[in-house]
Amino acid sequence: MKALILLFIPLIFTASAADFESRQLDNGLTVIVSPDDISPIITICIAVKTGATCETPHTNGLAHFYEHMFFKGNEALQDQTTYNQRMGELGIIRNGTTATEKVQYFITLGSENFREGLEFMYDAITSPLFDMEEMEREREVIMNEHDRGLTSPFHNLTLAKEEVIFADAPWRQSAIGVPEVIQAAAPSAMHAFQEQYYTPDNSALIITGDVEYEDAFRMAEEQFAGWEYGGRSNYDSLPRLISIERDTVVFVDSPSGAGYVSVIYEGPSISTDPGDSYPADVWGSYLALMSREFYTDLVTNGPFINVYGSYYTQRYSPSITFGGMVPPDRAEEALDLLLEEIQQLQSPDYYDEEGIELAKEELRRHRILVEETSRDVAVESMPFWWVVAGSLDYYATYQDSLEVVEPDDINEFLETWIVDKPHAAFVLMPLDGKEVR
Repeated sequence: MKALILLFIPLIFTASAADFESRQLDNGLTVIVSPDDISPIITICIAVKTGATCETPHTNGLAHFYEHMFFKGNEALQDQTTYNQRMGELGIIRNGTTATEKVQYFITLGSENFREGLEFMYDAITSPLFDMEEMEREREVIMNEHDRGLTSPFHNLTLAKEEVIFADAPWRQSAIGVPEVIQAAAPSAMHAFQEQYYTPDNSALIITGDVEYEDAFRMAEEQFAGWEYGGRSNYDSLPRLISIERDTVVFVDSPSGAGYVSVIYEGPSISTDPGDSYPADVWGSYLALMSREFYTDLVTNGPFINVYGSYYTQRYSPSITFGGMVPPDRAEEALDLLLEEIQQLQSPDYYDEEGIELAKEELRRHRILVEETSRDVAVESMPFWWVVAGSLDYYATYQDSLEVVEPDDINEFLETWIVDKPHAAFVLMPLDGKEVR
């Protein structure tokens, strides 16, 4: 039996992050444990560095299809009836999610069944059968998801954004995938995807709840040491996706009659410019204050029904986005006013110390909210930061880094990423065949 090696992160930062320790097995699997004995339950999550951003035009949709097949038969539980019976016996509540840069699977169960829960997840991650009959059932479910997306009032806007700001590989932003790949997906494609991305060196096992550190690490090693190292993932070497080379305005037809305006800039990648993300988050939280200039100019005294400006933390498609709903007949006016407001963001009196402290407090409260329970820690916080930031170092020091953000840091962020930088503007409104500027 292989021993655990390399303690990455000790117990730290109770005030700014959940207590946790992280270790790595010889096969490359990162094991993260965060005890919480407030109730006798445990959540086990496996985060995988994959998603739409790893896909090609010929595989776009496989990451999402794989997620649908995770809680199906495997070598230990070979049919769905047996699988579902086992979940019932263990009292498992389970789910999985696919995003552009991350996929995760999680179960919550009573702590008395912890060892059996680890075994359940090990079998699911290492030996899926991809039964063709089950794949046909899920294919229909996925196509229904895809078709529902076509009815969204923002569907045309989403397509326009993919084509303009992710022009080099728009499929890397489409987690649902394309019908051609969904309809053609077969067990061979699933196994190929598994061999490349579903390996321990490309994954993290996160355990939270009613468990002791050493017990959790010991049982994780006993169960997962046999998962074979892969070394085939290209996730960490993927190219940046978002690219805006020149100012662009795109008018998008709105069959539903909705009006929406959006202005997008390239943002800092969490993997290459993590220091810029802290003032970006404080700045976005500041703009959300209804008592400050951004909101009052554009909503209270302007045409917007609601408005926001924010930075979306990502590795490959980080963006800075302004936007909001507007009356369709005022969409063009709203765009002009939003662009004028963006030009004012570096004005000396635009930010005040009280507002910045309010913005930081809102971010503190958000951290508390997304970590209200041990299940939230395992599902809402740690998987995202481990995958997107590359480790939990960023997560552990996040709140402390926010505390030292000052107005000069915000201005430097704006100077680097917004001032005189190209943007892409999108106006969603009913066009009715008319020409627009």
